[in-house]
Amino acid sequence: MQQIVFPEFSGLRCLMMPYIQGAPVSVPDEYAPYAEILRRTFIRDGEIGYLTIDESPVAAGSPHRGARSRCARALHTEAGILRGVYKWGSAPSWGGKPAVTLERDTRILLASNISGTCAVWNRIHEDTSEDGDIGHVSDNYPYAEATVLAAGEVAEIGILTPHESLPVNENGRRQFLRIVGSGVHGREPYFTENPCFGS
Repeated sequence: MQQIVFPEFSGLRCLMMPYIQGAPVSVPDEYAPYAEILRRTFIRDGEIGYLTIDESPVAAGSPHRGARSRCARALHTEAGILRGVYKWGSAPSWGGKPAVTLERDTRILLASNISGTCAVWNRIHEDTSEDGDIGHVSDNYPYAEATVLAAGEVAEIGILTPHESLPVNENGRRQFLRIVGSGVHGREPYFTENPCFGS
């Protein structure tokens, strides 16, 4: 697996911001601390990608995904499914029509600055929920079968790869990086706009 070194924590945050993979000049200057990571970390150099950087405090005993998980374990897939359509987002949109859809072969890169806070299973979970939360079937995903990421370790997963945000051992500052490859169609209101690229 690729290894990255996170910059100093500064509270940066963007959610699904479009940019050009491998081209840090395609993101606003405020994300300059991540320039070297973005230059070297991509799914397909030169293609559109969607960047999430989430730097936030975490409390001991809580997973980073936190309140978004409806079950005891924050086990989920990146895609939800609605009437056979792979969709993005934490809730069905108005009229049951997803605002953002995902192509089945979309790939995703994940990394965190704290060891032991993300578990990934080398499996595909087709029967996911509308919001991707699969904590209700967590018995099917024992930790003994997971890969638990070390700090800075980059995992490549698919939209239906089960993974889990794990509770942290102590209060701290977690930095989370996610790069979603091409294959995203549409936009949610909470996606971060990119004035360098156009949203």
